[in-house]
Amino acid sequence: MGIDSLSDEALMKRVCEREAEAFRVLYVRYESRIFNFVLRHVDHPGLAEELLQETFWRVWQAARTFRADRAQFKTWLYKVALNATRSEMARKSHLLEQRLPAQDGVREQARFASQEAGPAERLEQTEMAGLLASALGALPAPYREVIGLKCIDGLKFSEIAAITGAPEGTLKARFHRGVAELKRRLIVREKKS
Repeated sequence: MGIDSLSDEALMKRVCEREAEAFRVLYVRYESRIFNFVLRHVDHPGLAEELLQETFWRVWQAARTFRADRAQFKTWLYKVALNATRSEMARKSHLLEQRLPAQDGVREQARFASQEAGPAERLEQTEMAGLLASALGALPAPYREVIGLKCIDGLKFSEIAAITGAPEGTLKARFHRGVAELKRRLIVREKKS
């Protein structure tokens, strides 16, 4: 069995022993997910890349604090990424609630557009993705966090609770309010068009 097929938790045991190859496997496994997660919060690819590196630096430094009996590695990693992002935003005196809608929407829009569709369909998908990214970016941070973690990252409410420290009931309420607000914003935009 190769190192690439080991579980996250088994890899973390090796990372605790300072095995760089195990760390590399975890990095490769989660790099794009954590980058996209952070990008949704900071909306700047350069800063998202820095925070990705900061997240994994913290994982390397704090590897011994990870407890597989308390949390899954994925949940712990997202929490580290969220804390790094919140720290950076606080340090730079930015409020997540005042985040501007996507400026680099092309990258985000391209993720949603299917390459199997024809040019007209891809254009329509790209435009819809841009509207969705803009509407999502305009939501308050707590709504954006839970919608992103649930819908984009595919996490369960219990995992989101472990990451954010908010109770599951609160997260479910935020999710439903956020989705309702997202729908409202998209309907208003559609009527303006």
